[in-house]
Amino acid sequence: MKNLIYILLLSTFVVLLSSCEMLNEDLVSEVSTDSHYTTPSGFEDAVNAAYAPLRNYYGNNVGAFLEEYGTDITQNAGHGGLRHYNWYTAALNSEDGIITSVWDGYYQAINITNAAINRAEGIQGMDETLKQTKLGEVHALRAFYYFTLVQHFGAVHLTTEETEGVEIEANRTAPAQVYEQIVSDLETAISNLPPDPADQQFGRVTEPVAKMMLAHVLLTRGYQDFAGSDDFNRAATLAESVTTDYGFQLVEDYERIFAADNQQNSEIVWSIQYGTDPILNGPDDGDGNHSHVYYRPWYETYGGNGSGAGLSRTMEYGRPWIRFKMTPFALENYRPLDQDSRYDKSFQDTWNYNDASSLPTDQYPNVSVGDTAIYIDPDMTEQEVEDRQADTPYYLMSWATAHTATNINMFPNLKKHDDRQRSSVNEYGGTKDYFVYRLAEAYLFAAEARYNLGNLQQAADHINVVRRRAAWPGQEANMEIGAGDVTLDFILDERAREFYGESKRWTTLKRTGKLIERAADRYLGKLGDEPSRDPADMKTTAEEKYGNEGYKFLLRPIPATQITRTDGGYEQNPGY
Repeated sequence: MKNLIYILLLSTFVVLLSSCEMLNEDLVSEVSTDSHYTTPSGFEDAVNAAYAPLRNYYGNNVGAFLEEYGTDITQNAGHGGLRHYNWYTAALNSEDGIITSVWDGYYQAINITNAAINRAEGIQGMDETLKQTKLGEVHALRAFYYFTLVQHFGAVHLTTEETEGVEIEANRTAPAQVYEQIVSDLETAISNLPPDPADQQFGRVTEPVAKMMLAHVLLTRGYQDFAGSDDFNRAATLAESVTTDYGFQLVEDYERIFAADNQQNSEIVWSIQYGTDPILNGPDDGDGNHSHVYYRPWYETYGGNGSGAGLSRTMEYGRPWIRFKMTPFALENYRPLDQDSRYDKSFQDTWNYNDASSLPTDQYPNVSVGDTAIYIDPDMTEQEVEDRQADTPYYLMSWATAHTATNINMFPNLKKHDDRQRSSVNEYGGTKDYFVYRLAEAYLFAAEARYNLGNLQQAADHINVVRRRAAWPGQEANMEIGAGDVTLDFILDERAREFYGESKRWTTLKRTGKLIERAADRYLGKLGDEPSRDPADMKTTAEEKYGNEGYKFLLRPIPATQITRTDGGYEQNPGY
């Protein structure tokens, strides 16, 4: 049955390569795609342009809110208008801009990939090896865009043909068939891409990137009722190849993975490129990676004894947007803190006075710039915090008080996205690259696949590589686990410790069938006096089976624009 899809052409920004061996952009305008894309340089422009929509998901509102909210490890803080993604309320509907953005943006991207693939055969005068490499890149990108869409929306419009105008017919292709196309595209990509990633510029899809993508896809399909019989085995083999065959190495110090001066490090398999020139960082408001604002608390209002005295906004402490904070489970998941270094290396829990003109000297005569202004203690009880606050010359919190209504806007700051290379403290557009795949995830993909195959010792071996790196010096043996410790929940807990704030959680929980359990019941975050998820509602709607094998909250709503622009309508996902 045919319906309509609304697909737009992305023709504004075309990505070009610079001498610094990373993806950058140049503006190409007033160019006919009919004449330009059929030349060698035009074909490369089309392939390069297919990368640009990735910035709509990684380092932007879209991926952050779709992946972080509504999970077991992240809940909303006090600011922002998209908290319905965390609460699963009726505002999460087909009119939401995030939903429309990912749908429209990724179909624009798919149309670019289709154009590049369809026109490649007619290009004359291009080196054949280069052409095959570029085709490998664009096949992988098409697969990646479809993979994102099918995870969020289920049955989606599937086309491998270029749309050159407004097309008013479309389909809802079953997920099994969409996955077949994704796998086929990635197999083509792997066969076309050169085996040595050093032969390609940083930020491009390489052979190990395509293998990571395919491992991810097969691992996800392996949980479905249409899984291939060898999906988990292939996923394990592909992920293990990434760990052994390409020279990637874990960065010894976990904190250094995310350092601004270390963005092209030995652990990064694939990253989305940003830079210091805002004009070349994408078309959205703010131009750049916005992740640096989302996880930051409202520290400037909590200095002194909770009065905001003595603290002002600085580049060091960043611009707070107060969107995402950790659930109680997410914090406790890092214990024991004297063994696992990832809490200390991921989060800031101390702020120092930095504004001499507003120090609370009337209450604390001896405080000065550089003294502690806010401290979040991991171990103190609510009563201990209350008893000590009156005699403490700074604002005192603990993990136990971080989730009260009083502290909904104050919590540990995620340091991974700190960006001090921006032009000013209030500059929204960030400069840091966004890491999509890093080597630690190859180990944990392999561990998850081996677990599902019943190879528990192999799974433990892969997990231990990641845990040994996370250990404080001398604690490596204490961090290791045995085969008997490996469960799916342990793997999910480990992923929470390793990848907090890296836009992976919602699709990970959905993949493993754990979203409802962990987000609604097991690790529900208490939000003080704020509304929260209703576990009964989530469970009821999840357990009620709708058409197309779908469940509300395990699929996103189809955008209203898709439905209203469809001749004859476009089927909505169940429950919306």
